[in-house]
Amino acid sequence: MMLMNNKEKLRKAGLRPTKQRMIIANILLNGINRHFTAENLQNEINSSGNSMSIATIYNCLKKFRNCGLIKQVESSKETAIFDTNIDQHHHFLDEETGELIDIENEEINLFKLPEIPKGYMNSGVEVLIKLKRQN
Repeated sequence: MMLMNNKEKLRKAGLRPTKQRMIIANILLNGINRHFTAENLQNEINSSGNSMSIATIYNCLKKFRNCGLIKQVESSKETAIFDTNIDQHHHFLDEETGELIDIENEEINLFKLPEIPKGYMNSGVEVLIKLKRQN
């Protein structure tokens, strides 16, 4: 099976492969799962010799998220954390550093979920286990 290049991945997801999207795709869509913020990504873009505003980065990440190329992980921090692993899985969250650690889906058993409110459907369950260092 031939691997899809990043330009093809963007087109298949319904996105035009603009220069900015290609810079981000080449960093994120390399097959290595990782968690990152827009600010982390901006630092990486700058250190690669390119330059991009934080607003442009957020716009690209929103489009990547909306078409399923990345996920946004909900957390209590004010900074959005994104994940290149789009498979169903869960996370530990280090509350002090904001670091996320993946938990495989089969490592968690959920036996009973609450009834979904009328007019809604379940679009996925993600468990976030918050961690604090012991003194």
